[in-house]
Amino acid sequence: MKYYTYTLDMIFLNFLAIIILILCFIIVIPIYGNPLIITNIPLMLSTCILYLILHEIIHYFGFIINKNIDRKKVVMGAELEQGILYCMCKQEIQKKDILISIYSPLVLIGIITLIIGMIFKLDLLILLSIINISSSIGDIVMGSFIMKLPKNTKYLDLDDPTSFTLISKEDLKNYKFKGIVLKEEGKYNKNICAKNFNKINISKGSKITLIILIIIIIGGLL
Repeated sequence: MKYYTYTLDMIFLNFLAIIILILCFIIVIPIYGNPLIITNIPLMLSTCILYLILHEIIHYFGFIINKNIDRKKVVMGAELEQGILYCMCKQEIQKKDILISIYSPLVLIGIITLIIGMIFKLDLLILLSIINISSSIGDIVMGSFIMKLPKNTKYLDLDDPTSFTLISKEDLKNYKFKGIVLKEEGKYNKNICAKNFNKINISKGSKITLIILIIIIIGGLL
């Protein structure tokens, strides 16, 4: 049994997220028939933050609906200096289990809410759905990569939110995907595991960023 630790190319993924954001607007606005007009910017910012947090909460429930997953090993956090909020499952899980968690936010509060917003002419919901679809680029890339892998492949998060580990009896080195880089490989043993199981981890940079955003939002609402 071998392990393969992959890292996400955040520069490439953030660039791709911007492209998807632009494409969504180009596709949606002509179909919707109206420009998306949001006049209350502080409200939009605060709602957007909550929506992206909801994205991670859905990831969380996507993990724990499986009774074989230990809730204590599912953690959430933020590293906004790298442009990420995250939810990680720090135990071995099956390929199908990670795919359920990965795609749940994209489907539930991206695609479905976008359709609802367009039907009922809800500009804010449309905008939030598009932002969520764009911010799901890491999930889309990871999910597309993992779907290519052998069925018996197992998934494991360690402590780096920009990387993930796969465990397999088969050689995975020939499986490649743009935006995902093989960082490390070797013989798998139980010493290869996460060490930090704090339920919520927020980096120092994230705390500063959140304080600044809160000040901007409160100032705009007053």
